[in-house]
Amino acid sequence: MQTAKREHVLAGLVGAFLGSLIGVACIVAVGQLGYVASFCGVVLAVCAIKGYGLLGGAMTRKGAVIASILTIFMTYLGNRLDFAVSVARTLDIDIFSAFRALDSLLNTEYTVSRAYWGNLVLLYLFTLVGAVPTLFAAFRHAGRDSAPPEPAPQP
Repeated sequence: MQTAKREHVLAGLVGAFLGSLIGVACIVAVGQLGYVASFCGVVLAVCAIKGYGLLGGAMTRKGAVIASILTIFMTYLGNRLDFAVSVARTLDIDIFSAFRALDSLLNTEYTVSRAYWGNLVLLYLFTLVGAVPTLFAAFRHAGRDSAPPEPAPQP
């Protein structure tokens, strides 16, 4: 008889965070190459969810909520960091100053604001495209692991 895997929430949170860092790095790297990094939203979602499952031991509803919240936050952070790096390179300032100045720049520059919010919307759409099938697959796999084995046929 198979037993259900036990979930380790803290380890899963660490796994989701580490996985989402891969996605953030993808967003910044592809964005700095001059491409729209929206497909990196898929990378972020998949890595965060898989990271939770790998280190957390099992994917439950609680794990899905935790990984989803972290994915939403890290997608926003990745987009913001990508734009901060671009601003820092353009204005020849450090990234931390650019990160802090981003709000005032978005409020004054219409072109930058449109690009920022448009990119964020695309990132969220692609993140959703990556997250939904990955969560369904994780729950389907978890259901198979916790289901009792079928009885052997009687002769």
